[in-house]
Amino acid sequence: MVTKNTFTAWLVIAKNNIQSQLLTRSSSTLFIVGKLLQFVFSLIIINSIFKNTGTIKDYAQEEATIFVLVYFIMDSITQFFFRAIYTFRPVLLKGDYDLDLLKPLPSYFRPLLSRPDFFDLPPLIIQIIALFFFLNRYQILITPTNFFAFVLIAMNGVLLAFSVFLLIASFSILTTEVDNLIWTYRSLSNAARLPVDIYPRFFQFILTGIVPVAIIITLPAKALLGLLNPQVLGLSLLITIFFVYSSVFLWRKSLKHYSSASS
Repeated sequence: MVTKNTFTAWLVIAKNNIQSQLLTRSSSTLFIVGKLLQFVFSLIIINSIFKNTGTIKDYAQEEATIFVLVYFIMDSITQFFFRAIYTFRPVLLKGDYDLDLLKPLPSYFRPLLSRPDFFDLPPLIIQIIALFFFLNRYQILITPTNFFAFVLIAMNGVLLAFSVFLLIASFSILTTEVDNLIWTYRSLSNAARLPVDIYPRFFQFILTGIVPVAIIITLPAKALLGLLNPQVLGLSLLITIFFVYSSVFLWRKSLKHYSSASS
């Protein structure tokens, strides 16, 4: 089965990646420390803001903290799985992607799944622990329904992130440009650390319908807090289906225009 072969190949590559990453312990430590400092500073900043403002668009400090925590969790998960997109451009420029297309693996394996980043796992574990800590500290009761909705919308967010990165990979084949698209996505995802309700409507539309980082990042936090109504949940699933089909369609079209270095 293709799925079994893909998973087996991913496990082998993941094992090789973690071995190579452990060889550079100093840079690995600096990377992890940097991510943790970014995480801590974000919590300090958001709590400092709310100490002076009280609420923003009806969101209290406790809720904003949960939004930030869920943002980092979702960001770490998506970066762990799809880090390979950052190194896809050199592969295209060298023409090495031909070799990947000859392998019995999905064509999107190399640009999306070939470099799982284990540096994201230590921060992810700390972020999950911090989430439970702050939920307990703020005495926020998580019902089974809210937790189920959170898991569902988080899985939906990972699938949606896959489709967004696949779209980026498609455009990179057509234009050989990846970096600007990736950093545009990263910049917009940073805006989703807080609920997108606080932004003007046109920017909400961009974060939801054009580059759907709000669905990937904001909605899981809303689901966990019980602030997500069924209509929004259903709409987010429809948007994900649309993006998945659109990304697969464009990916197949872009592969027809792929030219290797030897072409």
